[in-house]
Amino acid sequence: MYTLVENLLSRSAAEGMTQTPQSIKPQALAAEAVSLMNERKITNLFVIPDGSCKPVGVLHIHDLLKAGIT
Repeated sequence: MYTLVENLLSRSAAEGMTQTPQSIKPQALAAEAVSLMNERKITNLFVIPDGSCKPVGVLHIHDLLKAGIT
């Protein structure tokens, strides 16, 4: 266990980050987000408007579950 923690503490964020993060448009339906997350086996989506590279938010599967969307 100690080795695992030590290993995590010595690595940079870049080494652990997702290289190809997934995104969804703000106007997409929540059901689309759930479908995309299930299909790609992910738990987060960046919310990015058309014509932009800048996220306006992050949608987590827990947000959808709390809202009763499955």
